[in-house]
Amino acid sequence: MTQCRKLTRPMVVVMTSTYNQLKEALNIPYNHIIHHEIIEGSDFYTIRNVENVEYLICYLFKDSLQIAEDILKNHLGISNTVSIGVLIDSQMCILKVLRKSFRTGDFDYVANFSSISPNFYMPPIDVSQLKPLDANVENVLFEIHSTIRDIDGLHAPEALEEICKLIYTKLYDEENSEKTRVVKFQRNGTNSIEECAAKIRKLYSTAIDDDKAIFTNKIPTYERSRGVFKSTLQLSSSAIVRAVEILQYFDMSGSPIDIKGRAFQNVLLPAVRSGMGQYFTPKEVIDFIVNLMRPNVRDMIIDPFCGSGHFLTSAIDYVYNNYKKADKLFHEFAFTRLHGIEKSDRMVRIAMTDMRLHGDGHSNIRCTDALLPFSNYPDLHANTFDLVMTNPPFGIDLPSDSLHQIGPFELITDGKHNISFEILALERCIQLLKPGGRLAIVLPDGILSNKNTSYVRAWLTKHLSIRAIFSLPIETFSPFGTGIKTSILILRKYLPTESVNTENSIFLAEIENVGYDAAGRPRESSDLEELSLNFHKFINTEGW
Repeated sequence: MTQCRKLTRPMVVVMTSTYNQLKEALNIPYNHIIHHEIIEGSDFYTIRNVENVEYLICYLFKDSLQIAEDILKNHLGISNTVSIGVLIDSQMCILKVLRKSFRTGDFDYVANFSSISPNFYMPPIDVSQLKPLDANVENVLFEIHSTIRDIDGLHAPEALEEICKLIYTKLYDEENSEKTRVVKFQRNGTNSIEECAAKIRKLYSTAIDDDKAIFTNKIPTYERSRGVFKSTLQLSSSAIVRAVEILQYFDMSGSPIDIKGRAFQNVLLPAVRSGMGQYFTPKEVIDFIVNLMRPNVRDMIIDPFCGSGHFLTSAIDYVYNNYKKADKLFHEFAFTRLHGIEKSDRMVRIAMTDMRLHGDGHSNIRCTDALLPFSNYPDLHANTFDLVMTNPPFGIDLPSDSLHQIGPFELITDGKHNISFEILALERCIQLLKPGGRLAIVLPDGILSNKNTSYVRAWLTKHLSIRAIFSLPIETFSPFGTGIKTSILILRKYLPTESVNTENSIFLAEIENVGYDAAGRPRESSDLEELSLNFHKFINTEGW
């Protein structure tokens, strides 16, 4: 038997207005707005806070409880902010409370309902109260990761994706609060979990809509990259509010880059261990390659298979630490000279988040296939980049009947046989390089030694000068689920006026210790720093 919920506070005066009765029954703050409309002959109410954000839906049941429930589910289903709907009768008794999952679209019943949490309201936070992260709290994102896992039961990759959406929203709010002096990403100033969660969902949607309106050189940034954030914020209201409580007092934009970088790494590692290792390159290897290539503030840089974007963030860190000043030239580098391509929209979200935490550059990551004809990229052209650094996927054979969709590539010889993905990835990197540009690429050793890839090596030496080959130990990618023997190849693209030089010296090195073992545990006495120094001595003598 359905029980009528008793009023939670005594009525001081007789209430005759339906609105006042509804506010009393649902414990709605006096200054919140109730919007009323008639749907299929019954009264339908949406409750909004003082910012006009819809956070609760209420339907007045009259005839059929099932029809009323179906109508309520339909309106919950199309709402971008509301997760709770209430069925009431003409006596303002609560009959059913429905909760929508933004992740699955399913509904469940809530046993008890209270729109207001006792002692929930706290005065809003002012911009001046925000403080940067420091080493003592750099685990803050991992704390959110654990919270999301515990409350919503998400696996590590799913939790990481939702954290990226929250960071995206938080950074957007910080950008706007610099102008408005109003902080919206906060639990304070709201009266209930549902109001706070709806407010954050609305803020996330506003950030997406604002990004749609951004244009760079008449190319919509939304179409290039930020559009990957169009997917719904899928967390439950409880998970959102707890995450907001953890983050609300921090100034993410103003926090030290190294602290933010480590904080984000703390939530990347569980995702890597949960099966996303193919998208990640060990940080030790990335930093080693960046140190070999020594990017500068004027370089145009791209990773055409960027995965989590760590070559780009490492390049930002390197240039920032060596340039030693955050002036107009550095900001131009961070915002316009770092580019990436990645096919997985999930990985683009991760890469963009990490880029933003490192000082932007995120709008230049394109969510697309890196092997398409250049006519598919309205703002990406061949012979453009000073520096390409990448670790393309290994062990993928592209069937011959799919090759007409990509290219053109010179290394597709007869079109009758399958071809390894990494071979075409190598040629695409070289196509992107301007004459005189430099390339650092991780490749399986088979390309460098197998008889059936000799044509690749012959083609390569016609177009580029090989400057170094670093043989990596077999355990390099073992922590990421791969046991393929690989090497780092360092090359420079010939200028049009240069002749092929087969007499150049090549720096050859076998790395025995990359700083960790096959299980990913740290090892002492890494070879990388000494080899980097020796390579630069070689370049200073032999030249690029």
